[in-house]
Amino acid sequence: MNLSILFFEALIYSSLATKNLLSQYFDVTGFSSTEIGILMAVLPVVSVISSPLWFRLSSRFGHDKIYYIVSLSSAFLIWPIFVTKGFATTLFMMILLSFFFSAVVPLGDSIIINKLKSSGGRFDRVRLFGTIGFAITSLVLSRLVGFSFFWLFAASATVLSISSLFVRPKTGDLEVENLHHTSGKGSILQLAMMTVGMFFGVTLNSFHNSFIAVYTREKGMDSSVVGMVFAITALSEIPFLLFADRIIEKIGSMRILLFGMIVIGVRMILISYATNEVLLYLVEFSHGLTYILMYYSLFHFIHYELSGKSLMVAQSLFWVVRSGMTFIVGSIGGGIVIDLWSVTFAFRFFGIVGVVSSAVMIIFYIRVRRRKNALI
Repeated sequence: MNLSILFFEALIYSSLATKNLLSQYFDVTGFSSTEIGILMAVLPVVSVISSPLWFRLSSRFGHDKIYYIVSLSSAFLIWPIFVTKGFATTLFMMILLSFFFSAVVPLGDSIIINKLKSSGGRFDRVRLFGTIGFAITSLVLSRLVGFSFFWLFAASATVLSISSLFVRPKTGDLEVENLHHTSGKGSILQLAMMTVGMFFGVTLNSFHNSFIAVYTREKGMDSSVVGMVFAITALSEIPFLLFADRIIEKIGSMRILLFGMIVIGVRMILISYATNEVLLYLVEFSHGLTYILMYYSLFHFIHYELSGKSLMVAQSLFWVVRSGMTFIVGSIGGGIVIDLWSVTFAFRFFGIVGVVSSAVMIIFYIRVRRRKNALI
């Protein structure tokens, strides 16, 4: 497999790790939970509009050209957030940054999946390097932010700038999605069910990422714990990613997604009872059976079960839901719940909602399967 693809994937997910740690920076700066929720929700809110726009532009001018623009712009625009201190000014700069940064991971993965479809490579092994890049960045920054949060912004700007070196924007060189490579056997009903399932599941994950810094601070844990948590969650994804494609082929995308939904609900509840670092780390290892299962199963279904216009629409919908609406509910809703009650209550509440939602989804899936079998 081309090493440049692996390094490129590692870099774009390293940038995502730096974005997640912004919640800790905002907490240390002194913003309230509601303000942190709003600031962390800016990127997903903006991505609802910006993601479809960037995908349309990339289909016209080429994925590489547009990625070059959004990555370098993000590397430049991350710095004003470090300089500004007021909430209103920080909010404005987050909106400006988010317009470009929201396209980094979606376009980066699109570039990679197009190359893999041409060469016949496996995305699970490539996505594994994204997880490794995320974990290493989180682990290193968990120590560096103890000295200064300058290193968080320096790391973000560096990985974004270097990642732009792995794309080669050329005039007239359009990298168009291969619409005929997939089988097209996937149904719109299954797409809708999986999208709804991912929405509920990833909403809990976005809440976790936005407020784990608040939780650890209120429990009296060291500032390095947040980075360690993100490193642990990333490393816990590795076992699944080693065999992701084969697991999905044997078990099915829908069952994998539903299992991830159940576990993430239980995980949120268990976190609310973790009163020290050791207990928290043990619970966080269960992340490998949550987000990555939901993300990868739907991503795999879209790119390998759909074709034609369904593929194009589903791809945009995937990133709007995954990077947009889930973080809006998780960040803003979570911040309000924390300010009204407590961060412990919020983790427990979101966990219960997750378990109930997964139970409803499973019942609905079983009924759909029975009706389908009855018609055969």
